[in-house]
Amino acid sequence: MTTNAQASDRISGENRYITAVKISQAGWQNANTVVIARGDSFPDALAGGPLAYYHNAPILLTNQNSLHTETKKEIQRLGAKNVIILGGTAAVSESVKDTLKNMGLTVKRISGKNRYATAALIADELPSTRAIVANGSNFPDALAIAPYAAKSGTPILLTNHAKLPGETEQALKGKTHTTIVGGVSAVSNEVASKLPNATRISGKDRYATAHAIITKLPMQNKTAYVATGKQFADALSGSVLAAKRDASILLTDPTYVPNIVRETVTTKDYTGLNVFGGESAVSSPTANELSTLTLVDGDISKVSSTEWEVYKIVNQERQKQNLSPLRLHVQLGEVARIKSKDMQENQYFSHTSPTYGSPFDMMASFGLDYWSAGENIAAGQPDPSSVMNSWMNSSGHKANILSTNYTHIGVGHHYGSKGYRNYWTQMFMTPRD
Repeated sequence: MTTNAQASDRISGENRYITAVKISQAGWQNANTVVIARGDSFPDALAGGPLAYYHNAPILLTNQNSLHTETKKEIQRLGAKNVIILGGTAAVSESVKDTLKNMGLTVKRISGKNRYATAALIADELPSTRAIVANGSNFPDALAIAPYAAKSGTPILLTNHAKLPGETEQALKGKTHTTIVGGVSAVSNEVASKLPNATRISGKDRYATAHAIITKLPMQNKTAYVATGKQFADALSGSVLAAKRDASILLTDPTYVPNIVRETVTTKDYTGLNVFGGESAVSSPTANELSTLTLVDGDISKVSSTEWEVYKIVNQERQKQNLSPLRLHVQLGEVARIKSKDMQENQYFSHTSPTYGSPFDMMASFGLDYWSAGENIAAGQPDPSSVMNSWMNSSGHKANILSTNYTHIGVGHHYGSKGYRNYWTQMFMTPRD
């Protein structure tokens, strides 16, 4: 049985600079080359992931005018000999470059007159006939695709929304295929028409675009990384580590999990998630929610918010007893919902349905094959908390919730106009396969 990722699977430091160091330490014992980017401004760094991966180099962050102390220590730990600085002196000053040189490092700066020119110069370093084009005025789309771009050796070029910059147009000469990342509000159809053999990957927002990237350009690892979609630094540094691990980066809101991200996790059937950044980047409740989603078997969109809350409380109660979490079986939940609706519509309250027979007959009639199974029912309780309190205060129902004989649960809630109005069913089982 697959278990969930723990919220403690987090790579973080006190700030973005130290988080980048921690990411480096997680992926590299040593490195001949290190890529340096400014930690509080994204434009010159957006295209850096594929270049860093090409050199097997971590991306470390610096202040504009002084090399961050922890970044310096990490370069020394890695035993690096070469440093590539992304961007001009407005991004990373000559003072930082001089500090790196004084450490005995060979320093190369990749810098154009603007972000588009810098991305084009980075692309020159990568031997590929393909390119990815993203909006250069915002970061989420470019960073969501960065692990795939890095792994495939595809450079990321940048554009304005409505006009293709000359530097990007020049860099596209000789390219045979272009992948546009983002919708028409990010990269217009006019720009798209000027790109060689272009295809577009997009969603209605940054999280939906990331979902489209992950589902259409999949990495192979069943473990993924999670970063905030509100800031760029953690995803930038993490993109190279993700590429090394053949893993995707999920973007999420720091304080809640958008529905499309829930769908991403369950669609990809991830078995583990690792968070980049601290509490301000991805809060513990958000990390826990994402972790719990790795336990869902089926389409999460078919699970109501009340059913999901009951499921989470079940595993909270099991965790108190040091028991393994139950997986949420979506099909079993649909059967449980049918049972709840049947009780409301036919006005009975019993484990034996006049329509479907016993819970075991009902599960079998819907094609569910199991080694062991059980059922809890309730009626009248208005919300997940109250129904779970009712079940946990009943020895028989509590025994099912805390049983070690079951590996899966389905939760079904139905609200109607008759009787107790709210009807609840939990079905438990250990599937045969």
